[in-house]
Amino acid sequence: ALLDAKPHAYWRLNEFTGPLAADDAGQGRDAAYEPGITFYLDGPRPADFCSADERNRAPHFAGGRLRARLEGVRDRYSVSLWLWNGLPAAARATSGWLFSRGPDHGLAPHGDHLGVGGTAGHAGKLVFFTGDDSATAVVVAGRTAIPRWTWQHVVLVREGGTVRIYLDGQLEIETRTAAPRAPAADHFFFGGRSDGDSSWEGRLDEIAFFHRALTAADVARLSPR
Repeated sequence: ALLDAKPHAYWRLNEFTGPLAADDAGQGRDAAYEPGITFYLDGPRPADFCSADERNRAPHFAGGRLRARLEGVRDRYSVSLWLWNGLPAAARATSGWLFSRGPDHGLAPHGDHLGVGGTAGHAGKLVFFTGDDSATAVVVAGRTAIPRWTWQHVVLVREGGTVRIYLDGQLEIETRTAAPRAPAADHFFFGGRSDGDSSWEGRLDEIAFFHRALTAADVARLSPR
């Protein structure tokens, strides 16, 4: 279903080691692992992603990020990924950032950031904000607690000034934000925010990036049944 949806890039993340994360969409848009990642652990839903004699594999993020540079992306794109949270909700202010768009080592006025909240607010739930000041940004949160040590499917869709975030196929967050203006940031990070804050402590897998806004029907085809 992911390949039929024609992703701009698709990183299965089943490598034995870094630094290269191969683009399984066949477009040559490989990503790079940073140090601080453990490889080849159990991934989600092996019956869906593998043949009968294989096991789906995933990396565990413990300080490092997956980084990709995708040029020409403006205010319409989508990200599909699987997450496995390793931290309790009360472990720190932000449990961790799953996805981030912005300059390396910094934040951008039109950067997008998706994570899981902690003691600073919205503990254990998806949180999203746009901007370059995390202290004053308006954070929008989901309603559903993300269970620890359990695989969940998340899709983020930006369509101009509208952002929709789906959890296991169900709409979890919908908000209006300032739409990115050209030139928008072309650096994308998974497993940590662009400025390095609150890296993800857990696993990510089967990350697909689309150079368009997925519809609700598209998301339903990609989500677990």
